[in-house]
Amino acid sequence: MTSGPSPLWYATRATGVVALVLLTVTVVFGVAGIARFATPRWPRVITAQLHRNLSLLAVLFVAAHMLTTVLDSYAPIGWLAAFVPFTSSYRALWLGLGTVASDLLLAVVVTSLLRARLGYRAWRAVHWLGYACWPIALWHGLGTGTDSKLPWLLAIEAACVAAVTGALGWRLALAQSRPRLLTAVLACAVVPAATVVFMAVGPLQPGWARRAGTPVALLAGSTGPARGASPAASSGPGAAPTVADGTFSGRAARTRDRAAGTVTITVTARTAAPARQGLIITLRGAPDGTGVTLSGGTVSVGTGSVGPGSVGPGSVGPAAAAPAYSGPVIGLHGHRLLAELHGPGGSAVRARITLVIRAAVATGTLTVVRAGAP
Repeated sequence: MTSGPSPLWYATRATGVVALVLLTVTVVFGVAGIARFATPRWPRVITAQLHRNLSLLAVLFVAAHMLTTVLDSYAPIGWLAAFVPFTSSYRALWLGLGTVASDLLLAVVVTSLLRARLGYRAWRAVHWLGYACWPIALWHGLGTGTDSKLPWLLAIEAACVAAVTGALGWRLALAQSRPRLLTAVLACAVVPAATVVFMAVGPLQPGWARRAGTPVALLAGSTGPARGASPAASSGPGAAPTVADGTFSGRAARTRDRAAGTVTITVTARTAAPARQGLIITLRGAPDGTGVTLSGGTVSVGTGSVGPGSVGPGSVGPAAAAPAYSGPVIGLHGHRLLAELHGPGGSAVRARITLVIRAAVATGTLTVVRAGAP
């Protein structure tokens, strides 16, 4: 795990979104060109030029998207997976769809450059196949994107679906025959309906990252109840203490054992008022050149009051008098962690943690769910 998301992490997502928007506009202009759309103020040559120039711009953004994806160390995606579909261990199906889309786009570019040496029918067949890039790229983004639940991104994707299906319906509706008109209606209904159903049962549901094929690192650590937990942390005889959700802030310290070739990152923080719970996150791993590849980790959460100066931007100290819950990190995805925490009396919860480290300052959010939740 690197210390917070790198610029490549943001660049990958930004270039992917821009590429999808450019592909959408390219498809719309392509459909308009096929329909021979023209007006006195908008001759066909403008449509053709925009279609070609936007296509080239989309290729550049797709190339940047592929480059930043491979260079980013958050996910194990290599150069082979960037060109050969379904060979990555990270979300093989959904990442593979992106590879298929980029390969189709590359085939369109190469055949367009060699158009003078190719027969018109061969070039046209490949060019028509290139239109398949759009739906494949759309579902690639929906299936493998880590921001699929964001409202603004959902709005962009919905606008893309509406634009393409609207253009397709308009083109088919120009046909005078009733069968083609029926085909237009079905096409405009099936594509968005299938996308909505997929989102509802897939990316918008909890646990999609695991179901999509994200590798889950099972990290070493204690799985038993926290030792030395203070009985005073309980709210009554036999009652388990509670762990509250909330944002947290604190300090991060990094130590390196050169003999063992390992790095330990220790985050000592506390949640925001009124909970004021102490939080200690310990991550262990090996340097990978751009960050740290984790091999183990633990999380401890204390429900007692945090004394003045114990944690916070100015110091690193004990998170609380005693941790009420502690246990191993059992999963990670980028800057998100999942920990299995055990407390007094055999009680157990799962903690979802979003952790961002910049310099020596650590911030994030702590979300507690029932044990066994995805």
